[in-house]
Amino acid sequence: MSTPKTTTIAIIGCGPRGLSALENIMIALSNTNLKTLPKIVVFEKSAQLGCGSIYNLDQPDTNWLNISERALTIAKRPVIQIENAKIEGFMSYHDWTGKSQDAIYSNKHEVFPKRSEVGKYLKARYTSIAQTLQKLDVLTVFNSEVTEVKNNNQSFTITVDNGNNYNADEVVLTIGHQETKTSKQLKDWINYAQNNNTVNLFLKAYPIKHLLSIDYKNIAHTVGLRGFGLATIDVIRAITKANGGCFEVIDTNTHKMNYHPGKSTLKLIPFSLDGLPMACKPLNSKIDALFTPSDAKILSFKSELLQIKEDVNYNNGNTFLIKAMATIVANQYLKLGNHAYQHNFSVTALKTITEAYLKDENFKHELLLSQDNAPEVIIQAYVDMATAKQPISLDYCLGQVWRHCQPTLYAMMSHSALQEDVINKVIALDERIKRYAFGPPIESLQQILALTYQGTLDLNFVNNPEINLTDNGWQLQKHNQEITVDTMINAVLDSPKIEKVISPIVTNLLNDNLIQAIHSKLGVDTKQNGLVVSKNKKQTLNLAVLGRLAKGSVVGVDAILECFGPRIKDWADGLVKRLNTDHPA
Repeated sequence: MSTPKTTTIAIIGCGPRGLSALENIMIALSNTNLKTLPKIVVFEKSAQLGCGSIYNLDQPDTNWLNISERALTIAKRPVIQIENAKIEGFMSYHDWTGKSQDAIYSNKHEVFPKRSEVGKYLKARYTSIAQTLQKLDVLTVFNSEVTEVKNNNQSFTITVDNGNNYNADEVVLTIGHQETKTSKQLKDWINYAQNNNTVNLFLKAYPIKHLLSIDYKNIAHTVGLRGFGLATIDVIRAITKANGGCFEVIDTNTHKMNYHPGKSTLKLIPFSLDGLPMACKPLNSKIDALFTPSDAKILSFKSELLQIKEDVNYNNGNTFLIKAMATIVANQYLKLGNHAYQHNFSVTALKTITEAYLKDENFKHELLLSQDNAPEVIIQAYVDMATAKQPISLDYCLGQVWRHCQPTLYAMMSHSALQEDVINKVIALDERIKRYAFGPPIESLQQILALTYQGTLDLNFVNNPEINLTDNGWQLQKHNQEITVDTMINAVLDSPKIEKVISPIVTNLLNDNLIQAIHSKLGVDTKQNGLVVSKNKKQTLNLAVLGRLAKGSVVGVDAILECFGPRIKDWADGLVKRLNTDHPA
């Protein structure tokens, strides 16, 4: 009797999602009677497996997570028993911190870990399973970047950056952010900087350390920051630290700060298309409870989405989501009582106002924080609402309620039967509200305020300034004011529009028609089990895409909790089912 062929599974990319893929394969295998264990080959260009670039251990402490310790509910890995081999379990993130549940959930101030700190947990979790699998001769790791995946009927040839080739029967891509086509503005800036040695241009915010090649401590610099989101805040922290500046907390209850600059002059000039700042998350769990819908309300929200998600004929955009969200937000806002802006509106009226705002971001109302205010006024208002020191606006309430509803929204909308354009509009609305729902900790906004009041940070040009290239640098103009920056940093992270990605692995898959976009503005079309929908509809490929590149098929791809969510389990269960079909016990 012939020996069954050993299946080779390739995991391309081993950050948190690749780690989760590895774990879920082994968990799924432990629940079968498969006689021959597959070989698993991991390709990861970074030496720090399990972390990925986002949670790299070598990054500076100025890179903060925007998820609180309390919300980092990464579950423990169970003990995995396969044949005579045992893979030890690994503790949950909360247990790993060594803190009690009361310290995590009932703290006076939410704790937001440094990204490198979460990286330590992920690295340890990866090492604990990888070492065992390597001893069992199940796992092989290559620290290489994959440039091409070729389909050979029922198998694949994987080419890495040094030209070596490897074969696999199953391939899963768990890669994160990929390079995209350079915009015309950035192309013009590249050409300008190449011909002007008095200016500095950085096309990416990360890794932060490459921005620090400039001497901020001893030489005066005026720095332009393209973007006004989380990456910009990390960059601001890093550069002010490099300048020799420091923050002094003057109110421990609200984290209010003063900023003391370094000896050389530093000016930071952020700008974006709309100039709107991110809203900070509530100070602690007690204040966050003001925005937390009851289980019954979440269930009702889920029920409304369930009525629509399998309707292939639904063609009314994101209206269903707007109505469902407006219902839950209106009820929550009414429950705020004296914590809310003073009003006499009924739930029905509040729902109508919320719907109008969700349909039109320029909609104005007395319950909405005016976007016409100066950015520092808006930021201060967010801080005051997040600490419950001042009445709460409807839009701030909406953003925090939206955050609590996101897990349900993502679960319901991923791999739904809805038309592509409907999904695109759902994702676009979720992206718009991320300014509130994915906001930073209060400390970040207090730092922005301290820098603004001290004068290092200038917000006068934040709202889409006119930019001209001069002999001395980039000249920004707004409201009859102008300033010239000698250094420009692009802190905008492009969305994963698959047709704009230029990394070789993706372009080669597109050129070979192995993958296709679910929508021109979104990512790869995949099935619920993660397998790609290729352009050849008759062709079934054992090629899966999980995570950011599958945006559109999957809704909600950027949060770390999604890396350890049900999408990875669905893929692993499907893979093991295919193995059982090919190699029955």
